[in-house]
Amino acid sequence: MLKHFYHNYFIMNSTQQLTWYIQNNVPCIFAKYGDGEFNAANYWEGANCDKTPYTRNLGDKLRESFMYNSQQPNSMMGIWHDISNKQFWESLGNSNVNWVDFHTVLIDKKFPVNHNNDRLELFKSIKESRRKKIYIANPYMERAIQIFKIDSHIKIDPSNWFDTEYDSVFNSIKEVIEDDRNTLVLTSAGMGSKYLISELHKLYPNAIYIDIGSGFDKLCTGRDTRTYNHSIEELCEYLKPILE
Repeated sequence: MLKHFYHNYFIMNSTQQLTWYIQNNVPCIFAKYGDGEFNAANYWEGANCDKTPYTRNLGDKLRESFMYNSQQPNSMMGIWHDISNKQFWESLGNSNVNWVDFHTVLIDKKFPVNHNNDRLELFKSIKESRRKKIYIANPYMERAIQIFKIDSHIKIDPSNWFDTEYDSVFNSIKEVIEDDRNTLVLTSAGMGSKYLISELHKLYPNAIYIDIGSGFDKLCTGRDTRTYNHSIEELCEYLKPILE
């Protein structure tokens, strides 16, 4: 069943599609709805791997964000590797979702590092984009500022910013957006980033929004924050063209 699902939904290379949007200056949304988002939206107890608690507020906002994000033009919804996740999100009221590979922006070690479906081209397109780049991420991600020529780094708590700092983070982003037709928003802000993207998009629909998630973690910190990571040596060799 799951194999059939992947065959139907991942025929197109979503990494190439997202790269094309960036290179051609086309407004779009890429947002990942993984196991943590699924758990929070189902009001489970506990926390995700980033130690972000599954609060009722977060669960409600994730549901709202999915219904909004999935219905926007050029939206790409990264789906977790479990058919029950797809069924749950669609049960909220939208079955016409552009589902794409959850690892669209992630360099996955289940493939050789240089066979990761054009992730290098995606990262190059982000670096070379002439749009003003705003990055919402924790303070440990400073290296990304230089690598990807980030204009504004909005710093957040690594674990629990959404229920405590949302308004201040949202307002900080608004302060640095001058023209959404010339704005690219990158988020490494965990589960709360999905709602943040939806609320920003309502005000700034011409921006490009990319839920990069943990995609820059190993490159910026050298630490394994997820199980999919290649070694730092392999990663740096593969990404050498954008690191020079």
